[in-house]
Amino acid sequence: MPVVCFTNHFVYRGDSAWAEFFAAPFATWVIAGFSWDLILTATACTIWMAAESKRLQMKGFVWHFVAIFLVGICFALPTFLFRREYHLERKRPKLDAA
Repeated sequence: MPVVCFTNHFVYRGDSAWAEFFAAPFATWVIAGFSWDLILTATACTIWMAAESKRLQMKGFVWHFVAIFLVGICFALPTFLFRREYHLERKRPKLDAA
């Protein structure tokens, strides 16, 4: 959904699209509060994902970092958690069912 909203903004706003894109998230105190919450959440998640990727020696963290800015934390965090679980499952020793 964030991509749909952003795409519509850039399609319909014309020359002022970029200026409005960066001004609108801070247009009112209420919206600014939500914007800062998302910024801080994305920052904290990025730091955690980077540390976790390094700790587990996972490759491909850069794609999640890019996804935060192109789509949003609502996409980047769940895909990272899915990949992390897959990585952990592959590293877990298999018990033979004999």
